Amino acid sequence: MDYIYIDEKGPQETIRMTAPYDEEKKIKLGNDNMFVYVANLIKIKEECLHEIEEKYEILERDYMSSRNFLDNKKELKGKDILGKNFKYGIASLKGRELDFYNALFDLLLENQVDNLLLSINKISLVADNRLSDWILKMEEKRFIESPKLLKYSIVKYLEREASKSVIQSFFDSNKGNREVLTEIQKDMKAFVEKNQDIQRMKVQIKDYKNIIQTIKKTKHFIQETPFAVVSFDWNKVSFDLDLWISEMSLANKINIQSSELILDEGIPSEPFKKLNFPLIKENEDSVNHVGLRISDVLVVISGKYISKLATDVKYDKNNPEKRKLLSKDWFQLDEEQFALLKKMTKYFFSHDSTYCFIVDTYFDDALLFETYLRYISSYETFNDFKGHIEAHVDQHFEYLAGKFRSKYELALENDIVAKKIYGSTLSGIKAGIVRPI
Repeated sequence: MDYIYIDEKGPQETIRMTAPYDEEKKIKLGNDNMFVYVANLIKIKEECLHEIEEKYEILERDYMSSRNFLDNKKELKGKDILGKNFKYGIASLKGRELDFYNALFDLLLENQVDNLLLSINKISLVADNRLSDWILKMEEKRFIESPKLLKYSIVKYLEREASKSVIQSFFDSNKGNREVLTEIQKDMKAFVEKNQDIQRMKVQIKDYKNIIQTIKKTKHFIQETPFAVVSFDWNKVSFDLDLWISEMSLANKINIQSSELILDEGIPSEPFKKLNFPLIKENEDSVNHVGLRISDVLVVISGKYISKLATDVKYDKNNPEKRKLLSKDWFQLDEEQFALLKKMTKYFFSHDSTYCFIVDTYFDDALLFETYLRYISSYETFNDFKGHIEAHVDQHFEYLAGKFRSKYELALENDIVAKKIYGSTLSGIKAGIVRPI
């Protein structure tokens, strides 16, 4: 028997525009203040469950005792640990918080607890509501080569550059989908005219010019559908889980017929029923499940990392010529912090798994998290890492740029394969084989 526990950070069933309008956020981000939804899943083998529960409860109890929490506090949450001391991630952690996570990852690695971490961009869901059908149809009609890359570019534009009028149009029930495309076309054109001489934006400007032309030629193909609220797409979550299960099954690491799925409070069971778990427990209280509490502290540390790293590299709209890199403070690590980051990399990005970390079509924030951890872990020893301290900011950027190119190329390759096998990405999605964009 395997026990699978899922917890989440940044959940929002409905996504709305900020009121009054916030130029930076654009949409209401919920209590977690995150642009991405992050979910974490852990799988614990039955023969390891008792030992893990016992050791984690000791770890949890020791930490809570050191913080002098009230006696009636029944469980430790990730927000209790990282609430005020995570400005530069692990580089900001000291003492008991560092000790807690070091011990946790040791426990998980020693007991071979498998993990799936996934992220979904919220602005991407806004784009889906109006534009995904049109994007897929454009590929079907061979107006575009890659629906994923077009969706990626539009979401990036919406999150970073889109004007208030564009964002408003997505949420305005009186505006049709064609009008939304016209708003994007006008706004992108104005952005291109304003920034076309900025060298750093040459590739982006070229991409936007192509999108403007695509909209111009094809916006009459878009279907007018009644506007509904922008809702969270649980099908993306269940698809990601299905992908992970398929990989685990091929490696003989899971038998779905002898597995139990335990969902934290607020996660609906309906999207997961098609995965054929013999038992799904919904709205479970984490007080009663150590596995859910472990998943919580994992999703909080990964979600906070994704959010804070992304915020740190956002470029200044008033100074678009300046390239924005990670602050050097992210790399100011001591030996214990360095060791913890290497453990996190080993755990979240297992060498024998392709689908232990699944990202959305717009993947910038999630990829930044992955490359940050992988870059630091590329150093075998702390002394080697410390010896290159002045070069880390630039070297990480080069590493990140290379991974971006690889992701682009992979998206294009996958779209080509989907077209060869199914005729179009849309047909592949309908067949349940291709992930929704």
